[in-house]
Amino acid sequence: MSDPTQNNSPAAIATEAGPGYRFVIPNARVLIYQVFAYGIIFLNMLGQLLMDYQRNSPNLKISVLVCVLLFVMFIFRDVYLLRKKNALQSLGIVILILGFRWYQYALGWGFAINVLLWFLYLVARRQLVINITVEEIRYPSFPVKKIAWNEISNLVLKADILTIDLKNNKIYQHFIKDADQIVSETIFNEFCRKQLAAHSR
Repeated sequence: MSDPTQNNSPAAIATEAGPGYRFVIPNARVLIYQVFAYGIIFLNMLGQLLMDYQRNSPNLKISVLVCVLLFVMFIFRDVYLLRKKNALQSLGIVILILGFRWYQYALGWGFAINVLLWFLYLVARRQLVINITVEEIRYPSFPVKKIAWNEISNLVLKADILTIDLKNNKIYQHFIKDADQIVSETIFNEFCRKQLAAHSR
């Protein structure tokens, strides 16, 4: 199943939201996280099949066949989604289900590790949103970083580049494809200038 909350498009999205702005930026590392997720799933399947082998499970051959078919099916589905829709399916539920299977072998630590990996996977794939309001800027680190206007020396959208320049010399920059078609650069920059002026007093 594709993750409806995950935007894998190379274009960021900005919308005016009341007294502020909301920018949805692409998660550039989502493909890397997906590869790691497949590694977690593969190791889970391999470990559980080895447990079945050690216990002389009568259904071992069927289990191997089912695991191989499911693994290949997930990969082919992701390749299809990536080519046709520039999206990737969420594998979080698969990791969680495989975690529950460790209870069959009385290995609760296997379940605990999978729950932790499931949580980290969801955090890594989350939608990345920069919220800019009259009160503060919320940057999508983990946890979300709240930046006060008096911590900023400049915030500007120019030539499709959103730049947040902090007074501590740290800079955040994100490319906003077709920004002029998404939000008025002039209006946005004027909004930012007013906030910077108001919080510099």
